[in-house]
Amino acid sequence: MADGKFTRRKFLKAAGVTAVGLPIVFALNESFAVELSGLVRQRAKPKPFVRAVFVRLPTPWWMGWPGAAYPVEKREREISAELRRIANEVGIDLVIEPKFIATAEETNRFVERLKTDPPDALLVVLHHIYLWNLVEALVGSGVKTIIYAPVGTAFIGPMHTFANRPRVWYVSSTDLTGVKQALKAIKAGRLMRDSRMAVIRGDKETRTRVEPLGTEIVTVPAKRYVEEFNKVSPDDKRVRALAEMYRRMARKIVEPKEQDIIHAARTYFAHRNIMAAYDADAVATDCLPLVANKQAPPPCLAFTHLRDEGFPAGCEADRDATLTLMLTQYLLDRPGFMGNPVPDTVRHVLITAHCTCPLKLGGFTAKPSPFILRSHAESDTGVAMQVLWEVGQRATITRFLGPNNLMAGAGIVVENLNTPPWGGCRTSVAVKLDDAPDIRKLRGFHHQVLVLGDHVELLRCFAQLHGVTPLTVTAAAELIRERYASGARDSSCC
Repeated sequence: MADGKFTRRKFLKAAGVTAVGLPIVFALNESFAVELSGLVRQRAKPKPFVRAVFVRLPTPWWMGWPGAAYPVEKREREISAELRRIANEVGIDLVIEPKFIATAEETNRFVERLKTDPPDALLVVLHHIYLWNLVEALVGSGVKTIIYAPVGTAFIGPMHTFANRPRVWYVSSTDLTGVKQALKAIKAGRLMRDSRMAVIRGDKETRTRVEPLGTEIVTVPAKRYVEEFNKVSPDDKRVRALAEMYRRMARKIVEPKEQDIIHAARTYFAHRNIMAAYDADAVATDCLPLVANKQAPPPCLAFTHLRDEGFPAGCEADRDATLTLMLTQYLLDRPGFMGNPVPDTVRHVLITAHCTCPLKLGGFTAKPSPFILRSHAESDTGVAMQVLWEVGQRATITRFLGPNNLMAGAGIVVENLNTPPWGGCRTSVAVKLDDAPDIRKLRGFHHQVLVLGDHVELLRCFAQLHGVTPLTVTAAAELIRERYASGARDSSCC
């Protein structure tokens, strides 16, 4: 680039909606940038719409928290200003009702408006302790509801009434951090519903939606991908530039030869062409048969690049794991590492192992993690990524166990394992989980997603607001045990 720098603004421009025919520039750091001419980002997504309303009695009032000495009008102005600031920061269209609600009749009229023109969510700010019946009526509208009860407007009782109710998020605090969290969850949910995933497998094209998330799934015949791969010339200057970027940035290259890296770069452009053809926001490929039958090389490097670029890319056509990758991007603003679960029964740690892992572990504008270029471990062909995680960092494992359950647990990264001397996939990261002191009690979830940072509360917020059951790691193990016992195994149990 002309000034030699790749700024946040330039990255966001590259990662945002781009007009047809304009070049996209992607860089892993300020030294290496690749112009990906002709590639197009997806259509712009509309902002979620949230309607907010205050619930209180007219002033002056006598007795009852927050108290007659509380400057309610002043606080409403201050809270409204802060809510607008947060909504702008998150990327939410927020409309605050100009008149507070104080009576059952006003509440009923407002509920009818919500049913006629439902927003993505309703934000209720309670400003009097004796009006919880009106809050209950608002929740009954069926719209996802965020309740904010500033400290001094509620005792502990309402927390038990609303805190675990599906499609409701209850916040009682001295600040609006919990509300911001919920608005991020609403935005992520809207993005999930407005997104399309291309699943490359089989020989038929099909379309369906995954509820309650609403994501559209289009199945793309595997032969279409092979055709696209064969169309990408190894002499294409973009292919050569992408291969060279990874070659030069790698801490070390072990097995791959120059041609292996070039062919790996071709898999990236083949996937991007498929995604452009189907206007897809994410992709999941049944990659192992293609590698086993020597129809295409392993797409591990491509999936690393796609995830760092902002495109969730899932291995082995695993729909639910790829939905989880979409969630980490939309909710946590960072790509996830999808992998196989491997137990260490002496140290009681969970190892996540796969041959592709993003480099932008700390977020899309973060410094890339160090990596080694390796071969795909199972076939010992092509190019795979051994990404080195920083030991001592907090990390979260999460996964949709079917679209109606979301597992989340956190722990500490304790080791990066090398293959050899150990077997398995190239990136192997060991995490000591908070919620699994005895690793032997974990059961059968597969292709969990590991993401840097502790995000359990935010993931739980998303799940609850969208009618998905949030599960701890131990609760997920119990659910899977019950599924095994009933014989109802699925893609999340193996």
